[in-house]
Amino acid sequence: MARFEINGKEYELKLTFESVKYLNDLFDGGSFEVIGKAIMGDLNTFPHIIHAALFHTGENFALKDVEKAIDEAIQNEKLDLDGIVKLSNEIVTNSFFYKKTVDKLLKENKEAKKAIEQLLK
Repeated sequence: MARFEINGKEYELKLTFESVKYLNDLFDGGSFEVIGKAIMGDLNTFPHIIHAALFHTGENFALKDVEKAIDEAIQNEKLDLDGIVKLSNEIVTNSFFYKKTVDKLLKENKEAKKAIEQLLK
């Protein structure tokens, strides 16, 4: 299970219905755009993915606090693009909610699936 440290404490990251709705509402393309941005490791989307994946904790973290924790992790060389891609995909594309759809989308494009799998190693 994906984990992220914020305010000196490590939390499990997982999506809930509230999380999925939040992410879906961020983009005109809805769930399919969320999937695409997660696959790419989009830097502007990453804080929102982490933020949404923390909803279940009940801690009510502000987005700016998540962004600060990401900034600190990057500055302290604990988080790089590879980590962002892996976390984004673990949280979104490998989640129960999105996984079947992602698998269907990639089934027809074997090259894309192979490239994504290579990135996630």
